[in-house]
Amino acid sequence: MADDSFQVFESQIDRFDLAELHSEDEWQGFFDDAISLLEHPDTGKKDYAIERLQKAVWAENSQRYRQPEFKPAEAAARLLPILEAIVRQPEHREQCLLAFTMWSAFNDEQKNVLADWLKAIQARHILTDEVVTTAFIQARLFASDDWNEVSEFLTPFFDHQNDLLRASAAAAFGEMYAGGAEHLPPLAETMQLVKEWEIERPGFAGAFIGPLLMDSLGDGEIEGSGTKLTDWILEIIARRKYDEPYVPFYNGIDFHAHEILSANPDAVGKLISLGAESLAAMTATEEGYPIVGMEEHLARLAGSSDDFVCRTCSWHLAYHYRVLNSEGSRRGFVNLVERDEVDVFLVFNPEELKDRPYAATIYPKQVALSDEIAWWWIDRLIPPPVRPPMEANDWPYQTPQISSDSALFVWGAYMVKFHGDCSTKKWQRVWVKWPRPSDEW
Repeated sequence: MADDSFQVFESQIDRFDLAELHSEDEWQGFFDDAISLLEHPDTGKKDYAIERLQKAVWAENSQRYRQPEFKPAEAAARLLPILEAIVRQPEHREQCLLAFTMWSAFNDEQKNVLADWLKAIQARHILTDEVVTTAFIQARLFASDDWNEVSEFLTPFFDHQNDLLRASAAAAFGEMYAGGAEHLPPLAETMQLVKEWEIERPGFAGAFIGPLLMDSLGDGEIEGSGTKLTDWILEIIARRKYDEPYVPFYNGIDFHAHEILSANPDAVGKLISLGAESLAAMTATEEGYPIVGMEEHLARLAGSSDDFVCRTCSWHLAYHYRVLNSEGSRRGFVNLVERDEVDVFLVFNPEELKDRPYAATIYPKQVALSDEIAWWWIDRLIPPPVRPPMEANDWPYQTPQISSDSALFVWGAYMVKFHGDCSTKKWQRVWVKWPRPSDEW
């Protein structure tokens, strides 16, 4: 197919607003375009087509709730052309299928069609048993409201040799707890089992607790688990036999660690003592504000021989603690430029950006920056003529995002974030993305 044909399909897909009401013919045209784009040789274009298709399946079905007379396409007519287009791909068919089943929301009729199709594909040996079973689990094509009905099917995959299949089973298991399924073992017992499984073979626990973390944690634990997550996670990291594998679609324990432990300096200190420097760095820099007791850990990590750890932590010290780390400065990751009214901390990634600053943080010499002085410096760092129109941004950034203690302005790739009191417009610091080099201001 000619490149200009693909450009037409992509352009039409881009213009199709899934949130709007559409006629049956318009929906069909969209699905035809997205299926055609799947034939593009570029993997990124295929991924985009799959992302649009999976969202469109839900959007088309949901239109009848706003327009009762609307009739979505029959399940087979809608799904089978997509599924057959996926398996026609000479490469990446597994990736496309699993992305589609992972994120789509199917109605009951569509689930039946998908289940029958997966069985037929498995019989034809077009896809491996592991891929078919993973898709089956991801789409929740089983009785997920009663453990007694599904345990015989799901449990054998808890230690399956395929990491992705195992993680999908773990996530389904966790989702059953989150959804209040019947006849599950006590969560406190399961949490201890999952911990031991993760220590013996990493790659299960992160996918399992993901659905359980969707609700807020009470006193640092998942309701009904009897388990302090901080202690649970740190024990896993201390005792696991090797690092967790990379598994697409699912967050691992390391990801959850830097989310859950992010405001806990003691936990960061323990991660450092365990030799988990990279994880400690991601955890210590997760929050966009200074945390009492964290600065000493950031300074220690900034002295690491690992460039990622040094750069990440020296940047964070500049952003939020008004600290120029000596090792980060020596290695070209941070710099301080002093001016009459302000101190400007610049951060760099020399390997990727050479001597171009990635960001700047403007601090006042006195107690606070006035709004007038802040904007004077912003206009010097990113002059108004280079800033694209704010109205051209994606939603919701066509207008400033204002809260009580911060204000965010976005012009295309350029960003400015004020930290301080929005009511008085007195600023403690201002963060600027993509400033000009210091010799230009």
